[in-house]
Amino acid sequence: MDESAASTTAGNRPQKLTHTLQTWLGMVEDNGAARERILPSTPASLCHKVNLSTQGFPITFTKDLTAAFADCVVEKRLASFNRRANDFDLRFDANVFACCNKDIDIRFMKRNITALKRLDLEQAAAVIVSSINNDANIPNRASIIQALVLELDQILMSCMWLEAEDQGNEDEAREDKFSRLTRFMRWMLQTKHEVTVEALNDWGAFVRLLLRIRRCRPDSRNRCLFIPQWMFKAAEIDPPPEYRVWSSQGTAAPGHEPNCAPGDGAIVISRKNFKRTQRRLFNCNRYWYPEVQLRQNIKRLESDVLYNAKSIKSNVMTSTDSLVVAYHFFRLQRRLQRKVVSDMDWTSFLQKGESGKLLQNNPSIMTTFEEKLGEFGGQKGDPVQGDIVRQLDECCLVMESYVNVYGNGDPKNLQFHRGQRGGSGRGPVDEYNELCDIYGELCKAGREQGLSVPGPVHKFLAKDIMAWNKSFGDDAFADGKVPGWKPWLAERRASEFESQCVIARMEV
Repeated sequence: MDESAASTTAGNRPQKLTHTLQTWLGMVEDNGAARERILPSTPASLCHKVNLSTQGFPITFTKDLTAAFADCVVEKRLASFNRRANDFDLRFDANVFACCNKDIDIRFMKRNITALKRLDLEQAAAVIVSSINNDANIPNRASIIQALVLELDQILMSCMWLEAEDQGNEDEAREDKFSRLTRFMRWMLQTKHEVTVEALNDWGAFVRLLLRIRRCRPDSRNRCLFIPQWMFKAAEIDPPPEYRVWSSQGTAAPGHEPNCAPGDGAIVISRKNFKRTQRRLFNCNRYWYPEVQLRQNIKRLESDVLYNAKSIKSNVMTSTDSLVVAYHFFRLQRRLQRKVVSDMDWTSFLQKGESGKLLQNNPSIMTTFEEKLGEFGGQKGDPVQGDIVRQLDECCLVMESYVNVYGNGDPKNLQFHRGQRGGSGRGPVDEYNELCDIYGELCKAGREQGLSVPGPVHKFLAKDIMAWNKSFGDDAFADGKVPGWKPWLAERRASEFESQCVIARMEV
C-alpha cells in the first residue's frame, strides 16, 4: 500500500492528492488500498499512441511515465506497451479514458454539486481533467491538463473512471423539497386547471401564488390555504391578518381556518386538489415536531457553512468557466468524504489528535492539485460567507436546542454512563457532532477576521472508541464540561442580541 495515503499529515506545505480510503463504519478496508472497479469499455475513437517502453514489474509511475500519461490525455490516445498486455496496461488505458471522457463537462459538475453526490477523490480528479479537456473555450487547456496530471502521480494507478451509478443524468439529480413542491404546483395548476404559472424560483414567488388559491366549494369559496408561518418567514413576506391563525405550536387552530374573499387574479381549484396541496404544504416540513425542526435547522446551517451553498449558488452555478466550477466542485468533494476512525490494518482506533492529520478527514489540508487548480481558475480557499457573529449565534442556539430536546435542558442527561446498554440516551449524536463541525468552521473564520469567538466544544464519542482509548472523560458533556456555546449565549442574551437573530426565539 502507498504509505502516503495513510500518513498524510497536516502542515503548511500542501500534500500530494491521495486516493480515497474505503471505509465501513469508519474502519479502513483492504489495508487502505484504493477501490477496485470493473474496467470500462474504451471507445474506438481513442486510437493508439506510439509504443511506451517499461522496465520491471510492478511498475511505478515515474516522472516520465506521468508525462506520457498527460500526453495521452491531451491527445486523447491510448497507450501501447512493448510487451503482452497486463493489468497495468489495462488500468493505464482506462484512466486515460477517464481523463478524456467526452460525456463529462461543466454541466456534469454542476449537477453533481446540486445533488451533493460524493465521488472518490481519484474519480473527482478525473472528472475535472475531462471537463477541462472538453472545454474548447479554454485556450491553454493542454498546458493546464499537463500541470494538473503531474500532481496526480500518486493516484494514476487507482481506478479513476466513473461507473454507471456515478453518471446519473439530470433527472436523477436529487431534488430538494422546494423543487418538488413547486414542480407539483406548476403541474397541478397547468394540467388540471389550465392556469399558466410563471417560474417559481424562490419562496417569495411560491407564497404569493399560494395566497391566490381558493377552494371551489360554493359554501366556502372564501376558504384559503393554511400557509405555515415558517413559509412566510422564508419568503420574507408579512402575512395578511386573515392568515394569522396559527396556534402556539404553529399549527392550524381548530375552527380557525383562514378565510378571505377572492380578489383579482384568484385561482379557484377543486376540493380534491385543494386538499392535496394542503397535505403537501404540511409534509414539506413537519415543524410541529421539535426533533424535525432541530434537524431542519442543522441541515440549513450545514448547507450555508460547510457546503458554502450561498457562495456556490451566486458564484459557481451561474458561471460558465469550467476552471471556477471545477475548483468548487473539488472542494465540495473534499468535504463529502467519509471520515476514517481506524488505522490501515483495522487493528486499532486512531489516537486522540490523529484524525485531523489525515487528508481525507481534514478538508483544510490543501493538496498540490487543488492549489494548481485554484491558480488556473483564480480561486483560493472557500471562506465562510455572511455575518460570522450572526451565524455563530444561530449555531449556538441550535446546540442549546439539542440539549433542550434530547436532554430536557440539562447536559447531565446527555452524559455517557459506563455499564449502561444501548445508546445511553445521548440522542442522535451525529447531529450534535455535525453542529460541532459547523461551530469549528465559524470560530476559525471569526479568528481569521479578528473577531471574538466562543470557547471550545467537544463531540460525542463512540463507546467502543472511548473504551479503546480510555477516553471516557473526552465525551461531549463528561465530567461536567461546560461547552463554549453556553457562556457565549449568556453573554449575548445579556446584550439583547435575540431581537437581531433569525432563530433566537425558536422554541424547540
